[in-house]
Amino acid sequence: MRTAALLGVLLLSVATGCGGSMYQASSGVKLEVDGNGREIDDADVAKAFEASPQLGEKSRVAYYTFDDAHADDITKTIAAVPNVASVYQIPTLLVSGKRKFQETPSYAPPQELSIKKLRLLAARAHADVLVVFDHGYRGGGVNGWVALNVLLVPMLFTPWLSNETESYAQAHVIDVRNGYVYGEVATEEKSGSGAVTIYAPNVADVADQQWPKLLDGVKVKLGEKLRPRPEAAGVASSDTPREAMVAAP
Repeated sequence: MRTAALLGVLLLSVATGCGGSMYQASSGVKLEVDGNGREIDDADVAKAFEASPQLGEKSRVAYYTFDDAHADDITKTIAAVPNVASVYQIPTLLVSGKRKFQETPSYAPPQELSIKKLRLLAARAHADVLVVFDHGYRGGGVNGWVALNVLLVPMLFTPWLSNETESYAQAHVIDVRNGYVYGEVATEEKSGSGAVTIYAPNVADVADQQWPKLLDGVKVKLGEKLRPRPEAAGVASSDTPREAMVAAP
């Protein structure tokens, strides 16, 4: 009985491993500029051209992440960026209405997410800059050793799996007041091996190991984006921060 159960687990591993693994925090989300569903016209383009950088010596940052499980890490990373005065996480409940333990069915239609709505929520927290944070990973699969898996014993000891993993972190940086786009911050990591046994870390474990390096890369590049610019000199940051904001060190 135990042998049959073990064989079942291993066969499940083969079926799962053949296709690899992929995770994207923003999957199932459709981003829109204004959320009104209307077409962009010449007036929208002209207004975008009028926008200019408004970064002061210190900026209050509001951010939205598609994955609340990593929110604490993201908050600490942004708070450690030079020129950041405080950090506020925009709650998922206010954006999509999704509760803490609510599960989203795989067959559910894409959730529409408006950048304009995120800017409004950031403005209500008196933030200067909006950061939209996304991350994900992909990897795994099998290699040539899998041909020996017709026998049970080789399956237990041969390196027929791959845990090579590519992961990324992205942060889109936008001015809350006028929608000026300061740019995109992106970092990537790749590690793992193309030949490991069933006892090696899986793709999700390797991605967890890469996560701190991704955050370090985001911190450095975000610092470059939030550095005050000459054309924005003299622009003061907003007044006293809200209680929900986390003061940067």
